[in-house]
Amino acid sequence: MAVIGAGSAGFSAAIAAADLGAKVALVGHGTIGGTCVNVGCVPSKTLIRAAEAVHGGLAAARFPGLGGAVQMDDWSVLAASKDDLVTTLRQKKYVDLLPAYDGVSYIEGKARFADGALIVGDAPMKVGKVILAMGAHAAVPPIPGMDSVPYLTSTSALALDRLPKSLLVIGGGVIGVELGQMFSRLGVDVTICCRSRLLPEMDPEVSAALKNYLEAEGVRVCAGVGYQRIAQTQSGVELTCEGHCDTVAAEQVLIATGRRPNSDGLGDCQDFRVWPGIMGNKESHYVTTQRACHTE
Repeated sequence: MAVIGAGSAGFSAAIAAADLGAKVALVGHGTIGGTCVNVGCVPSKTLIRAAEAVHGGLAAARFPGLGGAVQMDDWSVLAASKDDLVTTLRQKKYVDLLPAYDGVSYIEGKARFADGALIVGDAPMKVGKVILAMGAHAAVPPIPGMDSVPYLTSTSALALDRLPKSLLVIGGGVIGVELGQMFSRLGVDVTICCRSRLLPEMDPEVSAALKNYLEAEGVRVCAGVGYQRIAQTQSGVELTCEGHCDTVAAEQVLIATGRRPNSDGLGDCQDFRVWPGIMGNKESHYVTTQRACHTE
């Protein structure tokens, strides 16, 4: 069996298959460990917890006799500690884990399907079954002007060497909301713009309550707007909207409008029995498999 993708899903699949007696090739391309440990949960939640500590310290002043003097003194030091944690966990939870499983061989290379064969790098690999666990990357919204504007994704936002004075977050889902609140609590002037409402997949009452909480913390929320265009200005970027927020200006913009699978260039895998390494119902598995196998 070949498992394409060396993130948390790929590792879980490879280890489970090896425990069942399979000989497994775990194929990774890029930094081992995938999204969660490198650019997702670990770095984001580390910084979110730090921002929560700042917010809690400042909020303590609402109690008589308590002072709120907590502040972020040095972003670079905080970011460096985050990077150290990522490096440590990647080593312990991924790199050091592989030698314990004799049935798993790690192979570095970009995988694709061609002429009924799995190709890793430039070499064909003889394999019976394939599991796709390649993860995803930030989807860029089709806003006019976006291709000419320097923008942040959740990955690059967590790797900033300095904090901007102001930040426009496009997208009101989980990633946009949690990162928007985090940067706001660390002193950045944040505006969140979304076409529907905050966390649109949750109950409307939750969205309304969250909007009130964020605005009470100083985050500007522009919900239910249409994106007309975005442009670079001398001081940053400016988004023109249709709705109650006409224009939103900020030093930098973070796009958080969903994710796209890392299946570009995978080729045609219709001759293989491919199992998508994602969670979901049978219909979503089928759609994901078809998209992954027929993306050129």
